[in-house]
Amino acid sequence: MSRLIPFILAALVTCALVAQAEPVFAQSAEKNPAITPQPRVVEWWFSRQAQKIAEMSKGEIDLLMVGDSITNNFDSIGAPVWKKYFEPRKAINLGFGGDRTNHVLWRLDHLPKLKKAPRGAVVLIGTNNICWGSDKPRQAAGGVQAIARKLGELYPEMKILVLGVFPRRRKLDHPHRKQIIELNSYLPGLLKDLKNVKFLDIGPKFLDDKGFLSKEMMPDTTHPSEKAHEIWAKAIEPELDRMLAD
Repeated sequence: MSRLIPFILAALVTCALVAQAEPVFAQSAEKNPAITPQPRVVEWWFSRQAQKIAEMSKGEIDLLMVGDSITNNFDSIGAPVWKKYFEPRKAINLGFGGDRTNHVLWRLDHLPKLKKAPRGAVVLIGTNNICWGSDKPRQAAGGVQAIARKLGELYPEMKILVLGVFPRRRKLDHPHRKQIIELNSYLPGLLKDLKNVKFLDIGPKFLDDKGFLSKEMMPDTTHPSEKAHEIWAKAIEPELDRMLAD
């Protein structure tokens, strides 16, 4: 299968270039960019997508872990936690560094559909739409909703756990933290009518009683440490067991 990756990569890039070439006037100025599938035309991103397509052809997958760099880091700093909590549950890491909701939607559109449906999916996305991004929190929340809906369309019986966006920056009054709190406030209402979708905000588990985010939890104020990865995994383990139960 590894021999096919260059061909998969070439096909994905072609799809991306066609998508990028669509006339801008075809899109309404009012359309939410967070729900408009869009690729990132950079080599490593397409290479990772090709690798994930290859992984999906190798065997049974029960759990999709969908997100950005925070999920992607289960391949690096969070690897011991992944091995302990997620590898036994037949998970695939679909986290891509820097992704926004629109990029995840494009990736989902360009993954093969598994013959045997996964039992569960965990979604953590949206921080890059806001904070450093140009989307409003309400738009980003709509993007999260669109991803949950898309996953449900792909696998109607799959259970989906949508996590609240994790806190960023040290102090509660930082503008980024305020944007995240606003984004998360919209999600319960947006997700409540979607079949098999549950919302869970575990962000407070990373904070002290005053809302401070320590270096021990997130050294760069954004990405969890190995300890924080463990806290994350333990916090959702009951939900993983529920989703993956026979």
